Amino acid sequence: MNRQVYKYAVTGLLAVMATSCYKELLPDEKAHFSNNANFDGDTYTAHIGRTNVFYGKFNADYSTQPLTFQFQNILKPDGTPAPELQEEVNTWQWKEYYSGHEKSIEEIYAKRIQVKRPVLDIRENSGDVFFWTTDTSKIKPGTYTFDIFVKNKGGQKTFQKRKLDLRRPRPYEPYEFDDITGEQFAGDKGGVTHPTVIGVKDMLNNELKAENVNVYFRKTGAAKNTVSFKFFDQDSLPIRLSSFNITQWDSLAYFSNTIQERVYFGFNRKMSEDSTVVTWDITNPYPVLADVGIDEKANISFMYDRVSYGNRTQALIGLTFAIFEPGSWDVIFKFNVNPKFSND
Repeated sequence: MNRQVYKYAVTGLLAVMATSCYKELLPDEKAHFSNNANFDGDTYTAHIGRTNVFYGKFNADYSTQPLTFQFQNILKPDGTPAPELQEEVNTWQWKEYYSGHEKSIEEIYAKRIQVKRPVLDIRENSGDVFFWTTDTSKIKPGTYTFDIFVKNKGGQKTFQKRKLDLRRPRPYEPYEFDDITGEQFAGDKGGVTHPTVIGVKDMLNNELKAENVNVYFRKTGAAKNTVSFKFFDQDSLPIRLSSFNITQWDSLAYFSNTIQERVYFGFNRKMSEDSTVVTWDITNPYPVLADVGIDEKANISFMYDRVSYGNRTQALIGLTFAIFEPGSWDVIFKFNVNPKFSND
């Protein structure tokens, strides 16, 4: 054995032995429940139709572990019991780490497992709260209340009147409708979605702004999870995707905030014969971690270049979004002013 390695090994062994002997002389550690243990806020805002996760809201303030958490007194907005929130539903939970490098949707789905859990759920030893996917036929929007009972061997406390602010579904984001009233926002308050627009010129070489392009989401079917992109000019005529002549279709990717990786945009890309529609197969939700991640959104950019009076310039139209409702979706870009793709 290398002399230096041996020296460290023996020193470490002696340290462990000394520590063990020392611990035997100490009294047993007394369990402690801190008076300052608390939750970060008392309101959980959730949307029907998706998984809602609330991580790390409990501050144990050095209370002895393990802690256990339990719901009590779950009530409807009218103050009557809400047993529907404790009904078990099928949930999808990860059994393996999602890397972002999976080669198919099937490979991604194989990393999940179906588990029955209460609609309103709490992780027993962390206090993380979940509101699992359900629909408005079973549970209605409104403000529900509940208590959370927390204990360890050193003490216990009931945190009363927590609020579940349960809102209407948001099938995609950005969403143009108020999730409380269901009414569409005013156009200048989010009622119309605009993309990112950089370097795009009109036929007179004037700079186009984001307000000159509207984006619409339209669900077209329920048999498969897909997303398709289409562009239309000011006269509602289709724009060929070949106009976006420097877009690397098979290399498109977005950055996942949750896993800190670049993730390829989708799977099985298909371009229509007339080059007016591009479609990818996607997971539900999309992106993969949209419902459990950290501000998790996908981003796509359509790029082109052109020569303008001897100078080659690049332009980009992009969108950051997420889709939560299963099905086939069209994302439509509608120009209110015609863009110029040709050279001068």
